Amino acid sequence: MAFVSRAPQPEVARLKERMGWDVPWYTLTDSFDADFGVDEWHGTNAFLRDGVDIFRTYFINTRGDEAMGSTWSYLDITALGARRTGRTPPTATPQTAPYQWWRRHDEYDSSAR
Repeated sequence: MAFVSRAPQPEVARLKERMGWDVPWYTLTDSFDADFGVDEWHGTNAFLRDGVDIFRTYFINTRGDEAMGSTWSYLDITALGARRTGRTPPTATPQTAPYQWWRRHDEYDSSAR
């Protein structure tokens, strides 16, 4: 997962530091957003890479993505989903029991980052 915006990197860095975020966040300098149907507002895309091929598998813009933001909402829009047991996964896609991998922010080993 990565965030993309038109915000300058110094502003992005300040916000990431303040919030304790380490997710990659890129600054657009071209027409990528317009090329994918986002002109002046915002949008959420999901892509799937299969080798060198990249497929856009999900898109929502303007009204409709207000509920985005939780881990589950992002996992649920991906092509492979949350990969929880009880769902039919693509071939060779590992599954885990619900919530088995869930950790609170301070329960991760910070040296593994």
